[in-house]
Amino acid sequence: MGKRKTVWPTEREIRLRFILFAVIDAASVQGVSSDLLLPAHKLLRDSPTEAQLLEVLGEILSTDEMYGFRFVPGSEAEELMRVLKVFDS
Repeated sequence: MGKRKTVWPTEREIRLRFILFAVIDAASVQGVSSDLLLPAHKLLRDSPTEAQLLEVLGEILSTDEMYGFRFVPGSEAEELMRVLKVFDS
């Protein structure tokens, strides 16, 4: 039997996971459908790629309930999201 190499997430992927967790929390308070939030929460338990994280973030943030949602200006989360162009400012 061969050994399986452990693939560790990048720092950016870890930050995106924390951001997704925060967005899921805010979205649940805002009343976003559980049909959208449960798969996003399950994704956090898996080993998602950066593209998957960005896709789910985009889906949640594009809901009517999340209209106008922003992280604190100047925060690390806001800067990362701006760099990754998840928010359409």
